[in-house]
Parts: sequence; structure tokens; C-alpha cells
Amino acid sequence: MKKSVLFLLTFVPILVGYLIDHTLHLPVIGWILYLVLPLLVTVFWFFLGRMYARSSWSAPAALLIGNGTGLVSLGVFLWQMLLETDETRNLALTVASQMFPVAVPTYLFGRLPSLFETQPNFAGLRTHIAIHVIGTLFMVLVFALGYGLGRRNRFR
Repeated sequence: MKKSVLFLLTFVPILVGYLIDHTLHLPVIGWILYLVLPLLVTVFWFFLGRMYARSSWSAPAALLIGNGTGLVSLGVFLWQMLLETDETRNLALTVASQMFPVAVPTYLFGRLPSLFETQPNFAGLRTHIAIHVIGTLFMVLVFALGYGLGRRNRFR
């Protein structure tokens, strides 16, 4: 597959995140999409890792390029939430940077992100940062597993 197509496929989680975000308010379909689409994106991400294993990129380059959208999304989110004040925060960048973890099945991690808060039953900035970091690490791991399996099968 062409490298440009592989690169463009890394934007699928962001597009799915927008779809989930815009349909979540719908009574039944929004909840179904919220539950099902992240699982499908995870399966897609695994197979994208396998496709990257067939490319001519080296392993570090493939892992960085394949997960670049998630890593850039995390970087922009941390920049906007930690380094900017409410008055200087760019709302468009903040919203766009949160679309990648929306497409990750973070509901599978249970209450793990809330462990970073100092108050019980409170979801604040620490929880949102933890969700974003855990979701990005999860996707990097899924991609790396797909890449590793694709490399292993390639050399058999």
C-alpha cells in the first residue's frame, strides 16, 4: 500500500471521534455508536499496524508515523490544558485534540483515570489528562502489537 494512504489512514480515529462526539446526544444510536465504534477502531488500529509492517519504513519510523496523530493530539491537549489559561486557550484546538481519545474504548479502563484525582467521585482536569494519556498509550500498544505480528509473519 502507498505510504501516503497509510499516513491518511492514521486520521481515522479522529474522524470516528468526531462522529461519536456529534451523535452522542441522539437517544439510542448515539450510545450504540459510543460503545461499538471504539472497539472497531481498535481492531482497525491493530490491522493498520500490520499494514505498516509491510511498508518499507523502519520500525521506529513506522511506530512514530502510525501513532503520530495520537501523539500530536496528546501534545496539543497538554499544551492547551496545562500551559494556557482560560483566556488564552484556543477552543478549536482544544476540542480537536480531544477527538482521538473519544475513538478509544476508554470505558474499558473503568475507574482507573479517576485514581489520579484527590477527591473521590470527581472528574476534573487530572482525570481528563489521564484518560487522554491512557487512551493514547493503549492505541500505541495495539498498533505495536499489530506491527510486531505483521513483521513476524512477514519474515516466515
